[in-house]
Amino acid sequence: MTLIIAWIGVDDKKEGKKPASLYIASDSRYSWGTSDKYDYGIKVFGSSRFPEIFGFCGDVLIPSIIFGQLLPQIDSGIILNDSDSGIEKNNKILDFISTSIENYPKGQSTGSFTILHGTRSGKEFSCFKTSFDKVSGLKNEQVLIPKISTKICSEGSGKKEFDFNFQEWERERHNNYRTSRGVFHCLSETLKTIKDPMTGGLPQIVGLYRINNSRIFGIVENEKKYIYGKESSEDINSNRIEWRNENFERMNPETLKIISGAQRQPI
Repeated sequence: MTLIIAWIGVDDKKEGKKPASLYIASDSRYSWGTSDKYDYGIKVFGSSRFPEIFGFCGDVLIPSIIFGQLLPQIDSGIILNDSDSGIEKNNKILDFISTSIENYPKGQSTGSFTILHGTRSGKEFSCFKTSFDKVSGLKNEQVLIPKISTKICSEGSGKKEFDFNFQEWERERHNNYRTSRGVFHCLSETLKTIKDPMTGGLPQIVGLYRINNSRIFGIVENEKKYIYGKESSEDINSNRIEWRNENFERMNPETLKIISGAQRQPI
């Protein structure tokens, strides 16, 4: 089942507090029961053409098939329109998910799954949760976007441990109380100590800001670079994406140090 979370980053504007960013992150483990595991599994996705981000937990095969078909069609501009509201975009994506499930062999589904969909229309952020299991079928709901920086959703078999740990970050005395970095720091710390055998590997993350489309983030851990849980030992164009450490501080991918001028975050 694994672990997936979503959170919102809020900043202060003259007209009041406004969401400035939306993130979806997960662990990187695919598992086959408690016996076999693979810690390079992709669970978060983003569109290069539209401000859409996604993530899933639970059954791997069906969501992987869905995203393998859905994202190229979104990027080609044949499913969504630039003028669509968040709800309109989610309704179209929900229809795509629904027809994909309807045509999947009923006896071959290995279980339930949850898909998170984050989007932005203009400057307005939205998040939706779509859940499926053989008994209840498909359910979809909009996730509340608060006017504070905090977690807005957590799902999967690692949810219980993450939510328990996050209580510490929700205490006013915590240095990272109600901060975007606090949610990611809690995720990083949870993955280091988690007992759930189906959750593990390094975190992976996609996000949306007020401008442009989805962004993937690289992770710097122990002076090594990782993307989607896999070490990036290849000769890659590291400066094309943002890199963060476990405290969500911006990192220079060449020096593996905090970017000059970036504020160090308390832990």
